[in-house]
Amino acid sequence: MRVGIDCQVLGMGVRHGFSTYLSNLIKALGQRYPSSEFLEWPCRYHRGWRIPHQLWWDQGQIPWRAFSEKVDVIHAPAFSGAVCRTQPLVLTVHDLMYTRHPEWLPPQRARWYWSEWIPFTARHASAVIVPSQASKQDLIELGGVLAERITVVPEAVDPLFARQPTADEVRAYRNRKELQAPYVLYVGAIDRRKDWRGLLQAFCRTRERFKDLQLVIAGVISPGRSPLPEELRTSGLGNEVVLQGYVPDQELPLLYAGAALFVFPSWWEGFGLPPLEAMAMGVPVIAYRTSSLPEVMGKAGVLIDAPHDATALTESMMHILSDQRLRDELVANELQQAATFSWERAADQTMAVYEQCAKIAA
Repeated sequence: MRVGIDCQVLGMGVRHGFSTYLSNLIKALGQRYPSSEFLEWPCRYHRGWRIPHQLWWDQGQIPWRAFSEKVDVIHAPAFSGAVCRTQPLVLTVHDLMYTRHPEWLPPQRARWYWSEWIPFTARHASAVIVPSQASKQDLIELGGVLAERITVVPEAVDPLFARQPTADEVRAYRNRKELQAPYVLYVGAIDRRKDWRGLLQAFCRTRERFKDLQLVIAGVISPGRSPLPEELRTSGLGNEVVLQGYVPDQELPLLYAGAALFVFPSWWEGFGLPPLEAMAMGVPVIAYRTSSLPEVMGKAGVLIDAPHDATALTESMMHILSDQRLRDELVANELQQAATFSWERAADQTMAVYEQCAKIAA
């Protein structure tokens, strides 16, 4: 088997769900299938990268490389995939949240790309991989892709979360970052699909009882795609909220492990790696019961039912922060749940899709 993999997401310069998925998948595939070749096709990513360049890369450069290097299968692990090609295409669609909610993207061109073009290329792919049953259902209902052409391949945590940091390591990290204990943590994309108003309101109410509590938000604010700056200005909160920005990979386990609670107020996720990472680090997790999050969390953690409001979130936060027995029970269940996800299993399931596509094309 000779597989060509579009690796443009690895050149974006920051860690995010797409790059975590691809880097771990490639590593696991190479370890488990040493007799196969996995050709990595990088693309230099820069601030000027826009949709015309994106289309030129995946509709022109990728098919040409696949043809000239005689691969058996093309894998586009993020974004869109080549429509005109000579080899089978496996396309990973992480979610269709912008097809369901185009208002979460500001420019019209971006809305067209994410909500129209990606579903179009999915319909023309040989096979589609999704990380959750929720994404599969969206792909069927919103993307018009046949169910039998979709395979669910759950993701897993990065190996950097394989070891629990010691108490001394966490304490030293908190001191270095001037983070007092306890703190409520959010890690992930900062955009419109997160309920920032609900989180800030719940934090304010919770802080009335837990006076020293801080809220730490780690992630890059997407310009024009997040109401967080406005919500912070009107919240009356000051030093109680710490905007950490981008956190380097090696610091993430320490940041998670030092938290008293992880809150993920997301209205839509294709998979949701941050809650899984928090569970793997032994931190109680609260998330909204929506999209793929019940699949990720299983019966571990706390899921808030719709309608999602600040009152329900406040009650859950206070309950967890004040009940040590509940915290211990949640952590034990979450560690078991996180261990059920595996990149080795993801590699095996992905390889089966490659082989099926190559067999049909032969």
